Amino acid sequence: MLIEMLNIEMNIMTRGRTPGGATREVVNTIRDCYKRFGSKSPYKVDILIAETQSIMQDFLREEKFKFGITNTDNECSVCSHDALRGYPRITVSLEGLATLSKSARLGALRHESAHSVLHCSLEFRIFRIPEDSRQVALIKGIDLPVLERFIYILAAAIMDYEASSLLVEHDFIDCQAAYALECIQPPRRDKSTLDSAKLERQAKFIFKTSLLQPMLLAHPILALPKSKKISLEKQILLGRKIEELVELVDSSEQSRLLQVSNSIADNLTSDTHHNVDAAIPQAMTLA
Repeated sequence: MLIEMLNIEMNIMTRGRTPGGATREVVNTIRDCYKRFGSKSPYKVDILIAETQSIMQDFLREEKFKFGITNTDNECSVCSHDALRGYPRITVSLEGLATLSKSARLGALRHESAHSVLHCSLEFRIFRIPEDSRQVALIKGIDLPVLERFIYILAAAIMDYEASSLLVEHDFIDCQAAYALECIQPPRRDKSTLDSAKLERQAKFIFKTSLLQPMLLAHPILALPKSKKISLEKQILLGRKIEELVELVDSSEQSRLLQVSNSIADNLTSDTHHNVDAAIPQAMTLA
């Protein structure tokens, strides 16, 4: 199904059983989001709506395989965004959305819509490793594959901050707070993996870097003054959730993690690649 609005070509695809009402909710939410974004919206977007989480994740893995991408970090069970074909695509699991409250569902779909506006081409999958960072990694005993994974996770964290900031700027605030409260979870690890991360330096480095993603996603919401359209209760609950994430690292490292997160957020600009380059040396102090 092809929909044109605001000079945006929206190509709607489905996988599995996708009831008309649920499909319309997804499409209408994204369409309304683009109306609010106006000229910032992409010229073209694919929207794939899948019945289940497994169908969505299988589709994304197959797409990544076609482009030689083996990294499966940050695979979401609700919805995601990519630009593997040179323009944005939003992929949605109706099963995943059904686990969220109405406000959080709106927040999740709007979050991916913001990504499709800000990070709508392949250049946002390509981030260089500065030579001085390679040297620091060598000194600290960080292997190149681990360094590449670190860059990927850090870039994803910064792009999540940028998406949250855009949505807050356009007064999509309550839904973003709900989305953050319901979707922010500790990185998926069993106890044995977490224990090994505490012992092995490179695993520990990646684990701490992965915590930056929910911290930066929540930052624009937590930074809102009381006068904005968000309840103090939600900000307090979200702040507590972030504190719980920080407490997953050793007490001696918690201050450093918070400092790195705040420093990255305080120095971000409108240029994603500049932001990643500037954040790399700060985040590498977590190693």
